[in-house]
Amino acid sequence: MKEKKAAAFPQGRILYTEGDSSLNPHYIELYRNACKKYGLRLQFGTYDPNLPATEGLSACRMEDGSQECVPQFVINRTRNERLAECLEQAGICVFNSSFVTKIGNDKAEAYRYMQQRNIPIMPTVYGTRQPPQWYPAVVKSCDGHGGTEVYFVQNKEEWQRWKEQSRQETKRYVIQKAASDFGMDVRVYVVGNKIKAAVLRRSRTDFRSNYCLGGHVRMYRLSAVERELAERVIDGLSIGMAGIDFIFHQGQMVFNELEDVAGARGLYTLTDYDIVDDYVKYITEQMTDIMKKS
Repeated sequence: MKEKKAAAFPQGRILYTEGDSSLNPHYIELYRNACKKYGLRLQFGTYDPNLPATEGLSACRMEDGSQECVPQFVINRTRNERLAECLEQAGICVFNSSFVTKIGNDKAEAYRYMQQRNIPIMPTVYGTRQPPQWYPAVVKSCDGHGGTEVYFVQNKEEWQRWKEQSRQETKRYVIQKAASDFGMDVRVYVVGNKIKAAVLRRSRTDFRSNYCLGGHVRMYRLSAVERELAERVIDGLSIGMAGIDFIFHQGQMVFNELEDVAGARGLYTLTDYDIVDDYVKYITEQMTDIMKKS
């Protein structure tokens, strides 16, 4: 009778896009330490955006220059849905899933998805051919992050100025009615489809409340109604780790966006909860289950 071979430690990659401003060496070190703690082997790599995402790992540069071993899992922080799809088709477990990456990096897709599921969003127009139906309005690029490429338009004159300034752009935009409660939102942190924490972000000087733009943060306790709404957003998705942002309109939470590559500086500032450690623990559990079945 042959002895069973000891299961090898799962081998993975963490991928960012070359030149991505979210590439944080300290954050990557958190991943390395957590993977070491849970017995995962992790290699850092970058995706070259000049190469087709359909080339998969061939379009990525690994830190040691090797491409020999196909990883069993990838932590995809490239924000590239097509790369995630390609890796999934190659049989690699990708965190987050390609669909979460899709709606986390295309606001138009996210809002359509939420509307189909009766999740409340602000009144939305897709595209900028027509002026806003209401003022004030917020104009957002579909692929902006961290509060960038978001414009507050108070009236028709400001709309015309924005149109003139952006006429050479090829970006896709959505227009939304501005929420009544300016400069305030809640980020709900999710790991393994479970709500782990919520942070209230406020700004006294800007309609955007992002921590990276100077917003003030504090821990936030979701009400039963708010938690139920957040769980409705999560239901049906396959989230490894993400941030779900809600704004407030007339005192009620409204879906704003899903951040596939969620920053957590505010969370680490406020609490001892280590979300990266929790995320890697979840990945370890998922990979252990898969290896047992194979």
